[in-house]
Order: sequence, then structure tokens, then C-alpha cells
Amino acid sequence: MQFFSQYSFIWRFPKEQEKAYDEFVYPSNLLALRLVTFITLFGMTTFLIIDAFRDVNFNIVLQSRVVVLSYASLLMFYTFKAKPSSRFVIWAIVSIAFINFSAAMVTAAFARMPGYYITNLLFLIWILVAAVSGLNLRYVLLLNLALLAVFIFFSQQVHRDPFYFSQYPHLFVSFIYFVFVSVVLEYRRRKSFLQFSELTEQKKLVENLNQQKNKIISILSHDIADPLNSLTSLVHLHGKKQNIENERQNLLTQVGDELKNVTGLLYGLVRWSRAQMDGFVSEKKSVMLPAFLQNIVGHFKATAAEKSLTLDIQINSEIKFYGDEEMIRIAVRNVISNAVKFANVSTVVRVEAFLADPSKVVITIANHGILIPLELQRKLFTYQLPAAEGTNGEQGAGLGLVMASFFIKFNNGDIFLESANEPGLTKFRIELPTAYAEPQAIQIERLISNFSR
Repeated sequence: MQFFSQYSFIWRFPKEQEKAYDEFVYPSNLLALRLVTFITLFGMTTFLIIDAFRDVNFNIVLQSRVVVLSYASLLMFYTFKAKPSSRFVIWAIVSIAFINFSAAMVTAAFARMPGYYITNLLFLIWILVAAVSGLNLRYVLLLNLALLAVFIFFSQQVHRDPFYFSQYPHLFVSFIYFVFVSVVLEYRRRKSFLQFSELTEQKKLVENLNQQKNKIISILSHDIADPLNSLTSLVHLHGKKQNIENERQNLLTQVGDELKNVTGLLYGLVRWSRAQMDGFVSEKKSVMLPAFLQNIVGHFKATAAEKSLTLDIQINSEIKFYGDEEMIRIAVRNVISNAVKFANVSTVVRVEAFLADPSKVVITIANHGILIPLELQRKLFTYQLPAAEGTNGEQGAGLGLVMASFFIKFNNGDIFLESANEPGLTKFRIELPTAYAEPQAIQIERLISNFSR
């Protein structure tokens, strides 16, 4: 049983993989159909010339050959004129095999054709079906079995010829032989598909990782350059011994803010990288949400004051969540940072938390300001979302929502943009398991995450 389980893919892949396999073999199957059709046209034309010199009823031979040649010609024309589907290719090969064999039985029964003609043609069709047509093994097996059954019925009920009976052992042995040939060929085709799929996935992975690397390098180069430029200006002022206190104080404040943003970004990236390493163990525990949110919001009071923003927190004091505290802190901080960054001056940034049910706590962060365009909403939480300026020209890294999504989902939660019920409102919803929920095992693809999509 283990052997059959190991090689079951020769018969059929799972549904989606089988669909991909059909697309993979379609070009070669279409070429095979054209080749089978050409062999039919060439063979029937040659036999027609040969049969003209035989002692047979040529009128019946001619009529049967004309039918086959006409059908094959139309089929050949259609394969070049249109783009037939995979299913059409399968049924076209089946139909041309049956129409060839049907014509052979008609001429064998009514045109005094020699006995070996129909058996030789059956061998030829089996060879074409097994080795040339490219049909899947299950279709090859059913088609060859059907042709064998038709021949036995024909020889027993329609045209009883002792020569046909003598061919039974050869036919059975040939049938088994062609089945084995079909198994080997199908194995090679499907194995090639698996290798091709693996290479394709590896290529996508490498491309995603390369894009991810370039994105990070670009962001870090940009974000680290700003505080370095500010530090350079500060050193320049000090070197000239210019005692411009206000300008120096402004530069110090600017450098502090920029370094804080870069530090947060670097810490988040380090945490994200560690989370994708084999053997990483997160530090999950129960965390009181009110103090947790108050601490995060406190970091934005100075920034909010510069824009005359009100930071409003509404939360029940008894709520807890279960997860890695640092990961959730980075995620929530990035979402609040975006809310402050894109909020209009003198508006309210509202942070609310409530218990949706005994197993789920919800955090919402809402602001009135720059809305996310519809064409960019589908790129949320991916590195494809471009960085944008805030309402006061604030610069961003473009990675905040990406890291937030990764960390939230790592902790068995969810994050998404809620439908706004007010004009100009942007509202993000974060869902986390509560301290009362049973922790669930989380399977995460270490190399392909939301960040690398």
C-alpha cells in the first residue's frame, strides 16, 4: 500500500495541482494531436493507394477512407485556426482513434480486407495512444481497453474469423506491454512537471527575497540618511562655534525624533527577522491591555501636540490579551504612528479596545485625515504599498503595516481596514486572542510571509 501511495501521482494529482499539470502539458499535447492527425492523414492516403490494387471492394474502402480523411483534415485545420482547450485535445485524440478503428472494422467486414489489417491497425493505434498522443495514463488505459473490448466484440459477434481468434494471446500481451509503457512515460511527464514546479517556486522565492532585500536596503538608506544629515549639520555648527541656540535646539529635537523612528524601524526588522528563523520561540503571555496601550500612546504625545491632535483612549480596565508583548507592541505602535502621521491638524486619533467575545479582544485605531485610495487598499500589509507623506510632510518607511500584519498574524490574530461610516474616517481593526483563550499552534511559512508577497 505504501508503494501505491508513493506513486499515486502517476494516476492523478490533487485537483489544483492536476489543473496546473494540464496547463503544463497542454503545448506538447496539442503538438501530439497534430502529429496523430498528420499520421492519420498520411496513413489513410497511403492505404487508399495500396487498396486500389488489392482484390477488395474498393467503393466501400474509398467511402470509409474519405470519411476518416475529411474528419482528420477538419481537425487539423481547427487546431491551427483556433486554440482548442485541454479537454478538447483529449477528446479529439480519443475520437480520431475510434473513427480510425471504426473505419477499419467496416472495411474488414464488408470490403474483404485481409484479417491482419484490423489487428495491425489496432497495434498501430495502441502505439500512437501510448507513446505519441500524450494522453494521461487514465485516459490511455480506458481508451486502449475500450478498443480491445470493441475488437473482441467485433470478432465474436460481427465478423467471426479464425485468424482473429489466433491473435487474442498476442493482443493481450501487447495490451499489457503498452500499459507498462504508458506508466513509464506518464511517470516521466509528471516527474518533469514536479521538478518544473519546484524550480518555479524557488525562482519566485528568490525573486521575492531579492525584492524584499532591495526594499529594506532602500528604506534603511533613506531613513538613516536623514538623521545623519541632521547630525552633520549639528557638527558643522559646533565646528564653526556658532552659538545659534534656537537652531541647535531645533536640530537636536529633529535628530532625536529621526533617531527614534529609525531605532523603532531597526528593532522591528530585527524582531521580524528572528521570527522567521528556524527554532524561534516567541515569548507569549497574558498582558493587561490598558497599561499596554497607555504606554504606547504616551510615545506619541509630543508628535500629536505638534499637530494639535487629541489622543483619545477608550478601554475597559479588565481586558487582557495573550501573545508576544513586544511583537504586538511593534504592530500597534506602527498602526498608531500611521494614524498620527495621516491625521488632519486639530483632529482626534481615537484608540478603542473592547472584548468582542470571551476569546477575542479588539483594538481599533481611527483618524480623520488622508484616506487610502481604493487602488492601494488591496496592497495594504504588503511591501508593494508605496511610502507616502503625512499631512505635515512626515516621511515614512512604507513597512509599518507590513510588519504589523506579520506580527499580529504570528500571534494568531488578524488586522484589516474597516469600512468607514463617516466621511474622511480611516479605521484599522486589530483582533487578538484573550488571556482566556486556549493558545493554538501556529504554522507560519518562514520564508514567504505577508512581507514578501
